[in-house]
Amino acid sequence: MPPTPERLPPDPATILERSRGVLFAQWQELLRLRCTVLKTYDQDDIHDLRVATRRFRALLELFDPIAPKSAKNELKKVIRKITQVLGGLRNIDEALLFFPPRIDAETAAGGRLFQALSRLRSGKLKRIEKALIAFDQRTLDRMVREIVAALNEGCLADRHGFSLPAYFSETSIRQYLPIHRLLAVSMVPEQRESRHALRIAIKKWRYVLEIVSTVLDCDYSALLGLLKEYQSILGRMNDIAEFEILLKALELPRNERDQAEAILRHEDALLLEMFSELIERKPLVYTFLI
Repeated sequence: MPPTPERLPPDPATILERSRGVLFAQWQELLRLRCTVLKTYDQDDIHDLRVATRRFRALLELFDPIAPKSAKNELKKVIRKITQVLGGLRNIDEALLFFPPRIDAETAAGGRLFQALSRLRSGKLKRIEKALIAFDQRTLDRMVREIVAALNEGCLADRHGFSLPAYFSETSIRQYLPIHRLLAVSMVPEQRESRHALRIAIKKWRYVLEIVSTVLDCDYSALLGLLKEYQSILGRMNDIAEFEILLKALELPRNERDQAEAILRHEDALLLEMFSELIERKPLVYTFLI
């Protein structure tokens, strides 16, 4: 059987064309979801918009070396603010899903908890509405189009010897290194901060690989599926930490707060056990395809 010919990466013009496409498509998706949230304020739409802002920020970060600095920096600032505003509501919505199976809403304790969370949600919704209405779509769209137009062969010619596949590879390695460093220590029960940092590192690496898989036409489906599995458990553990912060902001009787905190500690222990088992069964190893 003749040897399989070595796969060559796409040429620079093709990579740049795909990069422009994925950047503009993600921007259009962000704008679409912003309009949807302003109409519905549906929980899933809010979550999707938050994810869209993060994916768009990941694109801006990845193309940092060849994107116009002034437009990119302003965009990142505005989009980060939207991400942060949406995050507060997302935590409340997750708490409203988490506690009902564990604390009966018909009891006095459950009723007070859910009423307090609902009041908090109402305040967060007003902040979100204000931020989304203040979102200067026309100006920001012009900035995005400027960045998209700048992703051309001229931007590579100005940086002699700059190779996009090599740059993507270096970026991927940088994103993986903190994951490698944090995996072992993150299984220690007291290392909550390490698990938080690991979750963020995995999310960033996953976003980079999703972009690279499109612009280099590589199949990362298996690795992306595993990263999503890790991110899911670590995300649920982060939810527990966010719920603890929420509880401290609510006016609840001491015994009811103690009950809710005990539920969170129990859930956190179960998730840590699941996380440790996942690391043993499916360890994360570095992969990069061209």
